[in-house]
Amino acid sequence: MNKERIDLEREVLVRIFQLSNKLQVFLDNQLKNEQLTGKQLLLMVAIDSFKNDPGFSEISKRFGSSRQNVKQLALKLRKNGYVQIYTDKLDARYKRVKLTNQAKEYWRKRDESDLMFLNEMFKVVSDDNMTILQESMMKIDDTIDLLNKNEEKGNENDS
Repeated sequence: MNKERIDLEREVLVRIFQLSNKLQVFLDNQLKNEQLTGKQLLLMVAIDSFKNDPGFSEISKRFGSSRQNVKQLALKLRKNGYVQIYTDKLDARYKRVKLTNQAKEYWRKRDESDLMFLNEMFKVVSDDNMTILQESMMKIDDTIDLLNKNEEKGNENDS
């Protein structure tokens, strides 16, 4: 692999982390009056993306975080009235999470301002580049999933 490619990959990785941190700080500042964090907001998006009320394991896969982190965020959201955590009717060991009416009302009020924010943030990116960015990020996400699976298999073999 040539040096230019390696340098470019490193820069992209650093920029992904920088953007993630900048976005989190921006969202946290925007949401502080509502007693929410950016991660809590995005967790609600993840929860809402399921057809049926998901469990912590399902949410953690979609959210890209550990089950414990998801549970901690969900407990904070429950404390503020945004989610309900309940026991599954068929399996008493399984906890499900759903958005409350308060959360749904919150999202209804946010829709227009969120659209304005997204439009402003991405206005410098052409439609073609947005598609390339989305496809590239999905490929990287799939590769990270594969690397994690290989790591888990390696750890199992070490036992």
